[in-house]
Amino acid sequence: MKSVLKIYPWKLLQQQLRYYSHQQENYGEMGLKLKRAQETIERAMTLYQPNEMMLCFNGGKDCTVLLDLLAKETKLSGHLQAVYVKSHDPFDEIEQFIRSSAKHYQLKLLRYEGLLKLAIEQVVSDHPQVRAMLLGCRSSDPYCSKLTAFMPCDNNWPSNLTRVFPILDWNYSDIWNYIRLNKVPYCCLYDQGYTSLGGERGSTRVNPNLLVYDEVKNKMVFKAASELKDSRLERANRDDLEQSHCKDSKQN
Repeated sequence: MKSVLKIYPWKLLQQQLRYYSHQQENYGEMGLKLKRAQETIERAMTLYQPNEMMLCFNGGKDCTVLLDLLAKETKLSGHLQAVYVKSHDPFDEIEQFIRSSAKHYQLKLLRYEGLLKLAIEQVVSDHPQVRAMLLGCRSSDPYCSKLTAFMPCDNNWPSNLTRVFPILDWNYSDIWNYIRLNKVPYCCLYDQGYTSLGGERGSTRVNPNLLVYDEVKNKMVFKAASELKDSRLERANRDDLEQSHCKDSKQN
């Protein structure tokens, strides 16, 4: 069955961004960030073969954007591969979204369970050709402020693995602007008031800063994550001490 997901090629996307740069200043800045992300991805493709690169994908908004960016690279067409490390008690909605994303993007998805570090070690053991892990971390994420686009693993993680961060300089608004502009499918939990998705249901709740009174429905409701005005409150719905891929792992 043919996928109904439309993936915009780079040229069309760049034309769109040039148009918006004349309309709103923030879209002009977004265009520059998009260009840097594209350059990072293209540099990775000159350093590694498609089978040597893998996306760390957990269904969060940031790695979803990165997946969409990678899908625009014709050289990776049919060669996209990713690893999903399932937590102990994941959201059903995340599980469903990951399955649908793998199908739409024709993603070769590996599934592991348990602690992220152990899972990545197992990935490298099972697939020794993998030399680069692409991650959707942003510099505003915990432990990520000092990262650069290409960094070798540290802290006793697989030493032969390089971490690649194409969207490091993007912010919360950039992520949602890109999703809206390109009509990128995303996990439905973000429309229910979740702004950051943790691996465990018990430690992640709707963001209280999105709670408003709906006069039409005559009750309190949660706005969508894209309507959060203060990006500093992105993780106000998280109780967990998150592992970060920058330090250990990350999910958004």
